[in-house]
Amino acid sequence: MQHESSGPAGASTGVTTSAGAAGGSIGGSAAALLDSPDTPIRRLVVLVVAIALSIIAFRATVPFVASERGVTGPLVSDAASPVAAAIAILLAFAVTTAVSAIVGKLVNAVVGVFVLGTGIGYLAMRSGSAVDFAFGGSSVVAAGVELLVWAALAAGASHIIFRVGGPLPDFPPTYEDEFDSPVGKHAVRSWASALLGVAVAWFVLASTTKGQAIGAATVGGFAVGCAGRIISPRTTPVYLAVSFVLAMALVDLGLGFTGAGDLSAQFVEGKFPRLFMMMPFDIVAGSLCGTALGFGFMRSFVPSPTESH
Repeated sequence: MQHESSGPAGASTGVTTSAGAAGGSIGGSAAALLDSPDTPIRRLVVLVVAIALSIIAFRATVPFVASERGVTGPLVSDAASPVAAAIAILLAFAVTTAVSAIVGKLVNAVVGVFVLGTGIGYLAMRSGSAVDFAFGGSSVVAAGVELLVWAALAAGASHIIFRVGGPLPDFPPTYEDEFDSPVGKHAVRSWASALLGVAVAWFVLASTTKGQAIGAATVGGFAVGCAGRIISPRTTPVYLAVSFVLAMALVDLGLGFTGAGDLSAQFVEGKFPRLFMMMPFDIVAGSLCGTALGFGFMRSFVPSPTESH
């Protein structure tokens, strides 16, 4: 004869069974969430966690970038120990690149590039502004050189992110190098949009505040992303953001070698060059974030390769 369980033992068994069922349900929901790349909740969770990790990585670099005056300078070369600052930034950049590559795989590569920019954006917000640049003895040529290094780093990171992330959902391979190659004819043509980005950033800049500088760089990057997709609608933008950083590096180097003059005097007289209001950190962060935003925004206006065929 079988008897039904009752009392504390029966209640315990029921609770255990319910907990196991709930755990299985939660585990199944989590697995379903990870297996559904088009789930909006999944994309949001991945994006929020990735941005948080990127910010944490670059937050750790702030003490190393501090200058001898105790404040975070506008350039790596202004740090009390430039070598230590460079190593710290490289480590944070490597961690953030890995996180961004995972985002590229789970969401898409353009979102991964955006995540990379947010980490650098945190460092940009904590770094020195144009005021520190003008009165702290910073070098215009050094700013240009640092931008060249940042361009190389951004190019390597973008390559990794797009390589891990794979083709964009609406950019199937055409098996034609002029379209598929990240350095093909159409890709190089889209890099010309960097000139538009420089012009837009110059037009937007109105003050030397840090928010203005990062905002102008982001708007400039946004223009690059929009124009790049219009110019080359069938080419994946692997190095599109890098083109804007390179353009700004050439501007700084050109003005630095031709004689930028006394920046502190120009600042006092109200003749401080507008483009000098953006520091290298601002430019890199704005370029990566803005280009990703602009390229994604134009999806609603420029037919994707899948739609055009």
